[in-house]
Amino acid sequence: MTTANTTNPANTHGAPRVSVLIPCAPRQRYLEETLLSIQKQTFQDWEVVLVLDGECEENRRMAAVLPADRIRIVVTARPRSGAAAARNAGLPECRGDLVAFCDGDDLCEPERLARQVAEFDRRPTLGMLATWSRRFASDTGADLGPLHGPTESQALARRLLLFNPVTTSTVMVRPEAVREAGDFRDAAKNCEDYDLWLRILGRAEVAALPEELVRYRVHEGQNSRRAKLLPQSGLLRREKVAAARRLGVSVPVTRIKHLAWVGVQVANRRW
Repeated sequence: MTTANTTNPANTHGAPRVSVLIPCAPRQRYLEETLLSIQKQTFQDWEVVLVLDGECEENRRMAAVLPADRIRIVVTARPRSGAAAARNAGLPECRGDLVAFCDGDDLCEPERLARQVAEFDRRPTLGMLATWSRRFASDTGADLGPLHGPTESQALARRLLLFNPVTTSTVMVRPEAVREAGDFRDAAKNCEDYDLWLRILGRAEVAALPEELVRYRVHEGQNSRRAKLLPQSGLLRREKVAAARRLGVSVPVTRIKHLAWVGVQVANRRW
């Protein structure tokens, strides 16, 4: 079931340039703040595709903070389908030639879309572009420090072969890069984002901007996925090896680094 509008005030000639895809669980208390951060973007040729992972009148009321012709609502066929299914439900509804991911509790800085669109315009081979981000405490607003990673394409690709330095809410993609990689996968529960990044590697260029353009919310009750990755170790290893082959990187070294990464997670009791 979908509700969708066919006009966008920032683009009177058809589809908007950017679709902001936001999956949302029922009773997402921070959704209005997230949507307002999109409304304040300096780049205004956008639409929001909001995926309700289960019908929720409270979320619909918060969605009304945006003009009706700037937001399109998709409801998943099965409630609580999970992040992968929710994003996959929203992707076909995205009309933009670029898709920006954003979770329903994070905040985008006003220049986020403008900076990323400009970089895509400058680099036609780019398929996925992340940014740096900054964590903050939801209850107090206290700064919890930066989340920085490599920005240059080769360095970011090599880091992704070791672990995931990318915050999902910072990522903008060309939709065809996601389709060619096979979309998000339900089988990669709790690491569906990392799984997709690995499958994009070697199929499209990846990079990141060295700017903190997203504020990543840390709050009580937030889903911590670190403790749930052990069942996915084999899946991630296979995708790392496949990506290494596409990139022409040593497969034996990739396997050894993956084992080292597993050891670190176990030692830190993240599994």
